[in-house]
Amino acid sequence: MAADTPRLRDRLAEAAAGAAQDVPGVAFLRPGVVDLLRTRVADRAPRLAAGPPARAQGVRVSRDEATGAWHIDIRLVLHRGHRALDVTRAVHTATLAAVRAAPSVSVRVTVTGVV
Repeated sequence: MAADTPRLRDRLAEAAAGAAQDVPGVAFLRPGVVDLLRTRVADRAPRLAAGPPARAQGVRVSRDEATGAWHIDIRLVLHRGHRALDVTRAVHTATLAAVRAAPSVSVRVTVTGVV
């Protein structure tokens, strides 16, 4: 794995999170179990001044080592009154536009709830 792959992964996650949160109808990004556990552990650990930045919750970025393709999974909760299909399409389009500089990216959007 290249040395800058973790940095690229974090940049992709931040760009995807920002793009998704800006779409009308998105209430918030839904953290997964791993994100929730990571947050609970981080809350109990002493903070380091120069520590790594917080990870984008609700967004998981992975890379297929065989093909080099990036996969972005976004989990979100909708505001009531918005059609899930319209919002997921808009999030998909906005995310691809936000990460257009990265080669070979696929995006999957999952709606986990409505508020």
